[in-house]
Amino acid sequence: MTQSTTNEPRRTRTTAKPLKPSDLPIRVPLIHAETNGSFLARTASANALELPRLLKALHHGRLPTRVPADFRPNLQEVDLSIEAVTRLAALVGRDEDQLRRALPGFHSDRLLKAAGAAVRITTWPDGAGARPLKACPLCLEDGAWLVAAGHRWRPCSCGRRWQSGDDSGYLIDTTPLPDIGRALQRHRAFDHKRGPAGDALVADAHQVTLWWWASKQFARDLWRHREDTLPVGPKLRRRQAAPAVVYPEAVRLAEAMDEWETRRIADPGASPREWLADVAERFGVPGLVDGRGNEPLNYWLDLHPADPGHKPTGRTTAERRWSQLGALHHRPAEHGPFQARSCLRWTYGLPLTSILELCPYCQGRAPSCYWSPQPDCPERLQST
Repeated sequence: MTQSTTNEPRRTRTTAKPLKPSDLPIRVPLIHAETNGSFLARTASANALELPRLLKALHHGRLPTRVPADFRPNLQEVDLSIEAVTRLAALVGRDEDQLRRALPGFHSDRLLKAAGAAVRITTWPDGAGARPLKACPLCLEDGAWLVAAGHRWRPCSCGRRWQSGDDSGYLIDTTPLPDIGRALQRHRAFDHKRGPAGDALVADAHQVTLWWWASKQFARDLWRHREDTLPVGPKLRRRQAAPAVVYPEAVRLAEAMDEWETRRIADPGASPREWLADVAERFGVPGLVDGRGNEPLNYWLDLHPADPGHKPTGRTTAERRWSQLGALHHRPAEHGPFQARSCLRWTYGLPLTSILELCPYCQGRAPSCYWSPQPDCPERLQST
């Protein structure tokens, strides 16, 4: 038997060369509050690289475990160690401090600290306000995702898009509804006048108007018209559009709430029923005083009681106004619309009477925990 010969070239196993800064000539713009995974995916895409190769360069030259074949920054995050951040900064030609200022995931308390852990892929939690928000393509790069930091939705600063992290993240084109853009201007003016307290009242009012929407009360024709005007199709349903649809009335209701608080501070004997009647007349909601529509407002009134002996504290008008809010309001870390959290902790999308979980500390008795356990439960705080 004779040995056959072939003219085919001999195949050799090749190894991808380590990445160098010259392999990433395009620097994508830094976006404030962007997720790590979004920034890395945009960087890889802009430089025609596969994301796993970039992650491998950050992970001691080997591929981190659990790298999905189809990485999706709206569903997954990339956690890095301080050493990996240093490598990334060198590769993309950025100062490390620049990256830390832009990306919350690069703050020291978010970095991996376990020995040998340089890169780790995690899944965003399913809880409300946990998943990232889709960035507005009119203002930022298309495909970018922003850290939600507990916020389920918010209007973009341009007033033409509404961002949401629900349902794996989506955008609503609100351009056909100028009322929503005008509501954002009104919200900003209210915040400028009242400071963070104004934003907190808008958060409260938004919870109330969503309650009305879910219970099919108030402005049904107006809200249905807005829903019909928005591009509500297979990817956008009415329940998804509702947070944007009720926004103009939420801002107006927040102004009415502020008027009530100003009145009751000046006159602790002011009648809540008279205020409810005034709101009913102003918003065209007959029966608001004694009907089902007053339930969320009654909750709100209970959480914002008059305190005749309390003197406002603070150096500025905004600080003094904040000191007059109820205990369930916590000052937001940043300024801007929808940064404050509401004192009404019910979860939109669930039945109005739904109790997600009974608080083990107060058994649901504390106002903070009517619907689910909260970190600021007073009995929980006392036990720690």
